[in-house]
Amino acid sequence: MQYSNELKVGAAIILAALAAFAGIRFFQNVPLFGSSYALYAEFDDANGLVSGNPVRMKGVKVGSVERVRLDPKTQTVRVQLKLERGPTIPEGSRASVSGISALGGVHVSIAPGPRDNPPISPGSTLPSLESSSSLGRLTDQAPALASKADSVLRNTSATMATLNRLISRPDSDLRQTLTALRGMTNDLEEVTEAEKATIRRLLQNLEAVSGDLRAFTGENGDSLDVAVRRLNQSLGRLNRGLSSFEKTSATLDTITTKLNNGTGTAGRLLNDPSLYMKLDSAATRTNTLLEDFRQDPGRYLEDLTLVKVF
Repeated sequence: MQYSNELKVGAAIILAALAAFAGIRFFQNVPLFGSSYALYAEFDDANGLVSGNPVRMKGVKVGSVERVRLDPKTQTVRVQLKLERGPTIPEGSRASVSGISALGGVHVSIAPGPRDNPPISPGSTLPSLESSSSLGRLTDQAPALASKADSVLRNTSATMATLNRLISRPDSDLRQTLTALRGMTNDLEEVTEAEKATIRRLLQNLEAVSGDLRAFTGENGDSLDVAVRRLNQSLGRLNRGLSSFEKTSATLDTITTKLNNGTGTAGRLLNDPSLYMKLDSAATRTNTLLEDFRQDPGRYLEDLTLVKVF
């Protein structure tokens, strides 16, 4: 089947147009077949922003820069953004130019608004934020930084001059202090050098003692465990004995209190003088009776019948 030259030329033109369309969208970082919509943003300075730079929201690419132009009336930079349909940009979002142009990392950054807000309508203009360009901030702060650096350098120079003057004077306190420190360092070095052998022997002895203690502990671990258990048992018995002693002391304290207060027979005996006098009188009479019985026993035994016969 033969095709005419006109049909071949038409097919070639269509294929070239499709290839050009795909290439343009590819180099503009736009999806080949995805839908997109346009938003606008206005800035005081483009900071090196050009067509094709990415548009990012929270660090994620959501579109690209379509066109950058300067408004002759307001002297502001108006940027047309081509955004993908996927991510939702809520109302209240703001745009800014971020990155350093010298490094080729300039892009438009969108700070999203509250997530509950409705999506922004296509063709709207995003309000701008202050540019977050690090180079711009550094340029703005350069005069203040230079002034501070100059002040620091002057103060450092004055300090070094004063220090040099103090060190050069033989009678200055600083020089004397440094000389004393040098002497102390030399003395310490001499002492350390002289006692190096002693220190080495001391460390060797400590290592030997540590090894002996470790060996003793390893060899007598069971005996130490038994000794510890017996010690714990003895301490337990001692604790119980102390508890019993405390109870006995409390009982004795109660008895002593009752004796001092005259409670009970023993208490009355100790605290009642009349009872003592009665006991003393009874003892005296008993002694008299025994003495009389010893001198004349028949007086008491004359009526006593030893054996009664019926």
